[in-house]
Amino acid sequence: MTMGFQCEKLYTVPVPTYEFTEKLSLTPYKKIYAINDTIWVQFQTTNKTLFDKLSGNRVATDTSFLQVGFSLNRLFPLGNTVELFSDVKVENGLNILFKPLSQSNNDLTFKTACSDNRYFFRIGIIPKKIGVYIVAARSDVSPCPSQINQPYSTFKFTFDLADCNKDIFLSIPPESRGGQLGYTDVSIDKKELFAFRVE
Repeated sequence: MTMGFQCEKLYTVPVPTYEFTEKLSLTPYKKIYAINDTIWVQFQTTNKTLFDKLSGNRVATDTSFLQVGFSLNRLFPLGNTVELFSDVKVENGLNILFKPLSQSNNDLTFKTACSDNRYFFRIGIIPKKIGVYIVAARSDVSPCPSQINQPYSTFKFTFDLADCNKDIFLSIPPESRGGQLGYTDVSIDKKELFAFRVE
């Protein structure tokens, strides 16, 4: 007889204490860029606080740093090789890593410094091939080395733009969108993704 097993017990997702959300600026705003144009994406605060959607207030996070990631996806045409189809520049980032994850995804990661008295970073995306691209940003708030415990939080970036170019994404032939429709177009509407074309 076997005892002590609880196979039916499911893993519960922790409830976040904070749901941080912040805006990214993007310049120059266009629908169509040329190869070797630089698209600048920036995040900046005046101090080390972040906006918490749950409370509607800015929360002090001065004992934290940000672990930031950007996915640059070339959705169409789909390449045949895993390669870097863009270059990047990063201002005010530490531990910068830029690598191809698949034939359609280049991934950039870096972190901000604990010693800074505000959050600031600026990245330049320089496309090297024609096609339709999607940019997505992500971040986590992490405790500085001197901190032991930190409340669980989520973090979401959105683009501070009136239009994130859903029409550019919809210009991809339907048979070439894969499983993207229904997720990508909604995320563009929410300004979580920015689409553009390179010609």
